[in-house]
Amino acid sequence: MPATLSITAMVPCYNEEECIEQAYLEIREEIYRYEDSEILFVDDGSTDRTLEIIKRIAESDARVSYLSFARNFGLESAFTAGFAYASKEWTVQLDADLQSPPAELHKLAQRAAEGGYDAVFAVRRARQDPWHRRLGTRGHQAIATRVLGIELPVHASVFRVVRTSVARKVAECKVSTPYFIATLPLIGARYTTVETAHSARSAGRGKWSLGKLFGHAIDLFVGFSYRPLVLVYLAAAGAAASAAALLLGHGDTRLLTAVSVVLHAVGLGTLALFARYLVRIMRGSAGLPRYQIREANIPVRPGDDLYAYRHESTGRATPGTVLQTGNLP
Repeated sequence: MPATLSITAMVPCYNEEECIEQAYLEIREEIYRYEDSEILFVDDGSTDRTLEIIKRIAESDARVSYLSFARNFGLESAFTAGFAYASKEWTVQLDADLQSPPAELHKLAQRAAEGGYDAVFAVRRARQDPWHRRLGTRGHQAIATRVLGIELPVHASVFRVVRTSVARKVAECKVSTPYFIATLPLIGARYTTVETAHSARSAGRGKWSLGKLFGHAIDLFVGFSYRPLVLVYLAAAGAAASAAALLLGHGDTRLLTAVSVVLHAVGLGTLALFARYLVRIMRGSAGLPRYQIREANIPVRPGDDLYAYRHESTGRATPGTVLQTGNLP
């Protein structure tokens, strides 16, 4: 029997028309074993039929709600909104592509129900992802924890059960680089990990390219540590010292050219890193919203509602949206 929890199954999705219906069926079968439960889809600005299918599901199932973004804001924004609008005490984050099997959520829920933790993360056993994703995740987490001193739940995935109130605290943190698993330890939340099975994608195409993985890693590094600056200073000092020693001992023009190339490379790398930190500062001061909701079948806060001004002036919601009523969680 599943643990007795009040729980929201939150499902971020972006262009998942090929698998969203199957995801609903499998998630429903598991999450409705908990008497006090719901399913919340967060459509991250899909351009295919994902939202259309979700609406149809919601019309036939009163325990299904959805939010749809005005554009693609990214996964971090999608689950931030999911945590903000989940109405149950706990929230389990699931994949629309079913790579995190819904049947495994009970392992996380059981550990959460035992008490003592605010978040329980799944560690994927025999991970069914392309080699570059597996290697990229292990590599950037190893650099983050061992080299840069960033505290992370080791090998944690986005498949997790989190106390909803704690997740909201994380989402409300004014960090220049939103990164849930790095922010959670900073507020003092208690967490643990549980090993779970992992599946290949049920349908559709993955959204994580090598470029996105690299950018995600850099966001973590510069967003939560200043050690990269120290490493660059050391590299620059070492390169300069080596260049001076070589030039004093040799007058070879080719050697001089090689040293010049190395020094220029270090200089450009330093400028690139400084630029990344400046971008981090600009992000934090820009004041742009993390997301804007175009449509929903639940009450939406005016600050999150792209069309709030229409609602205020006419007293009527635009198609697919709902006016704010009652007390939001």
